[in-house]
Amino acid sequence: MNVEPKKLLWPTDFSELSLAALPFVEGYHARFNAEIHVIHVCTPLPNPNKLPVGLTLTESDLSILNTFLNDAKSRLEQLVRDKLEGVTSLHCEVLGGHPWSEICDYADTHNIDLIIITTQGLTGLRHVLLGSVAERVVRHAPCPVLTIKPA
Repeated sequence: MNVEPKKLLWPTDFSELSLAALPFVEGYHARFNAEIHVIHVCTPLPNPNKLPVGLTLTESDLSILNTFLNDAKSRLEQLVRDKLEGVTSLHCEVLGGHPWSEICDYADTHNIDLIIITTQGLTGLRHVLLGSVAERVVRHAPCPVLTIKPA
């Protein structure tokens, strides 16, 4: 395990909650000169590259999907310009699918050393019913995960 992460992954849903991870992302970047990967997963949009055999999308479906993904990409680029100004080793990507799965797949594919993600801190019945993206990422990630619970 690399204790000096060179590649960080910050998944964001554009919420104020997800922004709570930003100081940690910036801190690890500054301390270890780490490359930052920022992703947003659009859900429940299907990932056209992972459709079940025999299932296809129509031209209209693809057009709607591309518009939605392009809008999310614009929001992600704006977020990065506003919050990570001056960071040179930066990669942004918008994906479609189940957030925890896409986050873990991205981390595996891009050899990420550390995922930094916020958690809502749900407990009890709300946790059982809603689940937790962060919890699933912790369980399935191919690398260490730093979870941030905002105050």
